[in-house]
Amino acid sequence: MTGSMRSSRGVVFRRAASLHAGGWVIALLIWAAGTFAGTGAESGGGLQTTEGWAFRPVVRPEVPGGSAARGRNPVDLFVEARLAARGLKPNPPASPRELVRRLYFDLIGLPPSPETTRNFEQHHSPADWAALVDRLLSSPQYGERWARHWLDVVRFAQSNGYERDGEKPYAWRYRDYVIGAFNQDKPYNRFVREQIAGDEIAASMFASGVEGATNGWPEAITATGFLRLGVMDDEPDDKLQATFDALDDIVSTTGSAFLGLTLGCARCHDHKFDPIPQKDYYSLLAFFRGLRLSTQAAATLDSDTLAPLAPPDEVARWQEGHQRGIAALEAKLAGTREESARKGVETELARLKGEALPFPMALAAREVGGEPPAVHVLSRGNPRSPGIEVRPAFPGVLGGGEPSIPSRGTNGSTSGRRRALANWVAGASNPLTARVLVNRVWHEHFGRGIVRTTTDFGRAGARASHPELLDWLASEFVEGGWSIKALHRMILTSETWKRSSHTGNEAARAADPGNELLWRQNLRRLDAESLRDSILAISGNLNLAPGGRGFFPHLSGEVLAGGSRPGTDWEVSSFPEECRRSVYTYVRRTSMVPMMEVFDYSNLSSPLGERPVTTVAPQALLFLNDAFVQRESGIFAARLTGDLEEGGRVRAPAPGLAGRLGRKGGREELIRRGWVLATGRAPSPRETGVAVQFLERQIERFRQAASRESFRPDVPDTLSTPFFSRLPPEQFLVGPSQGWSYARGRWPREYEGNKNMEPGRGPFALRESEPFLDGRVECLLEPEPACDRFSLLLRTESVEGVDLGYELALDPKSGACELIRRAGAETSEVLGSVRHPVPAGTPFPVRVELAGARIRAWVGTVEGAGPVLDVVDPAPRLKPGRVGVRAWGAGLHVDSLHAVSPDARELIPVMRRDDDALARAALESFCLMLLNLNELAYVD
Repeated sequence: MTGSMRSSRGVVFRRAASLHAGGWVIALLIWAAGTFAGTGAESGGGLQTTEGWAFRPVVRPEVPGGSAARGRNPVDLFVEARLAARGLKPNPPASPRELVRRLYFDLIGLPPSPETTRNFEQHHSPADWAALVDRLLSSPQYGERWARHWLDVVRFAQSNGYERDGEKPYAWRYRDYVIGAFNQDKPYNRFVREQIAGDEIAASMFASGVEGATNGWPEAITATGFLRLGVMDDEPDDKLQATFDALDDIVSTTGSAFLGLTLGCARCHDHKFDPIPQKDYYSLLAFFRGLRLSTQAAATLDSDTLAPLAPPDEVARWQEGHQRGIAALEAKLAGTREESARKGVETELARLKGEALPFPMALAAREVGGEPPAVHVLSRGNPRSPGIEVRPAFPGVLGGGEPSIPSRGTNGSTSGRRRALANWVAGASNPLTARVLVNRVWHEHFGRGIVRTTTDFGRAGARASHPELLDWLASEFVEGGWSIKALHRMILTSETWKRSSHTGNEAARAADPGNELLWRQNLRRLDAESLRDSILAISGNLNLAPGGRGFFPHLSGEVLAGGSRPGTDWEVSSFPEECRRSVYTYVRRTSMVPMMEVFDYSNLSSPLGERPVTTVAPQALLFLNDAFVQRESGIFAARLTGDLEEGGRVRAPAPGLAGRLGRKGGREELIRRGWVLATGRAPSPRETGVAVQFLERQIERFRQAASRESFRPDVPDTLSTPFFSRLPPEQFLVGPSQGWSYARGRWPREYEGNKNMEPGRGPFALRESEPFLDGRVECLLEPEPACDRFSLLLRTESVEGVDLGYELALDPKSGACELIRRAGAETSEVLGSVRHPVPAGTPFPVRVELAGARIRAWVGTVEGAGPVLDVVDPAPRLKPGRVGVRAWGAGLHVDSLHAVSPDARELIPVMRRDDDALARAALESFCLMLLNLNELAYVD
């Protein structure tokens, strides 16, 4: 046994002595595999690995093929050399339609227009392809697409997490910074430096006068929002522990995002797999120890989390003038004796002290100033068990050494430590930074990286499938000025990327079923954002407005009910805002939008390099039933018929739509146009025939339910007061957009910022008609199986959102039928009650006759049977009102609702959809079917 092997064995057994029983097994396996060699952790030199290819310097390999391959894309030469060694041939290129669709989703996350697809099918030379790649790389939508990938890696969200999950003010500026960086093709090494130490870079720019020559300092400051994005407890039980949790989040995310290392594994002990001793972890943590880490987010000049986006001299001038104004008012107040005059000065003084800063603000890094606190190696990661003190230093496995750090930052407000770290991470000699980024870009273009574990290049991660190709791309990336767009061009112009995803290549499939050798492209499902954005683009409703705080998507009652204070800090966005790209969704950690979550949206709490791709039943159920998808299906149908106005407003169907669907030519034209918009291709004759049959069936089904109207509650029984006030009444109970008015119901109780609904007095809707006093009201009611309680409202008016009048209330679970008089907001009386079967999930007739003080009700009875309730009100409400409905727990369907007067005059006619409206409804169903096609959700 050699000396080095004896040393390695000694290191393993000394380390194993501090491990639990399971650690012995790990240590022995590591020793048996010969993983570690060289000096141990206690020597401070780091551990060297014989398998740690990623820790070795990037050496540019020779491109296979030599001079004979001149003029070909090196990516293809590396891949084809591996295939040839196995005697395999790659797939041919994909079709022009497949290629253009693949390119659009890869680069901008949106489908190509039918015109773009058709043009490329006609002109698809290599020059045409290169021009199309450049056009998309120059599109503003490119940055929006690729920023989303980066936001996953840096655990972007706009809230702190934990129970209150308060907002991180101005976090959106970081998102917009990332979008801008990709669109500008900001060199990646600068992109890295700005996120780790942008405030120190900006300070240096100010000190040297560079700010006059460039406007980059606001971006540099905004970039440090990266350090503030993690989960933060705004009221920790243990503040010291919370501080080191926050530092661990920063160190771990820095390691995963930039270096592809799981540094956080060394917080409590030496890394179990990689040569990273605990001492190296705390030496890295020391670079960040000077950061302020509280969640105090007031927009002040001394904020812990917010920084003004203004030059220091401008801030100083404003601050000096502001303080002079305060001092002058305080002196004036001291010399004022008359009471009314004092009150005026006090008011002005309070206004001035509370005056908002006149500068834009950004979530950004702020330091404590002076020398940062000392950092010690913490036993088992416990901040109350400090060990040896460490200074900022780089990991031994990556060369080690302590950086040269000035005693104070350039402008005296920062330590300068992070800038030293940023220069090391983004240095050309760092063996990991370029490899990790190149691999991440490759992952997004092929569905998996050359190293599948994009955030773990260590021993526990996957081995590189094409290590020479990875190193060639990394060296090319650095030598080319760290340009991500140039990297895209290299990959996207390769034959490897253009290959068909079809699996008919029998020899290759048998030899390489997992496609490790890249003989074909990988079939990929769209992510949640691309799915949602595609639906908006197909419907013609996509709003491409960029930037800003973001929009608040609609949250259903089921989602709202999951919070301790439902709706807290949530707002209601306008319809155009809700149609913006998904990257601008307001991202709150505890309020995930179901459509995003069910399609494997980012986890928001830790770096995510590869989103899981699942195929589960709720995805299909959501796409059929989600309110957003159904709304966009209606807008899509209006686009097909020419009834879509600017801004997404849908007109009533133009006269003659039923005739168009009835004619073979008109019907097939609508089918063809819808199919082309959804998939980029015309339907086959078989598909057209299936679609025709579907439309015919849907028209008939809608004709059978031509007078049906549906209502469903869409809020829980508790809402935060601000959200309650913002939410329009029609979103409390969702129903027909025409012919009805909506009200919130009675929410009298307020506790700890929440409004609470009075049971039985929830949201309701009133039919828009002339009020009447007496008459006969008839309809068919069908409560959904989960409906708890529903009502027919009679002689009712809405006063400040509360119903006054009579209510026939039905409870399917208990079978209770009650007639209630609502004489005031707080005055209700049950006039009659009876137990009577109330079916759920089945339509049944209801008839109510009103004649002065007498009210009779028939519920589910056959013709000729007596009423289940026959009441004479001793204190009748003899005031004309309208008919309405109320539902709670689940939806209620109302069919053939009408009312007639005692003299047989029609008071409320049955609302029936005409043939054109039925045709529109059928076409909406067809559009919903198109949005559910697998072809829309997958890129081949």
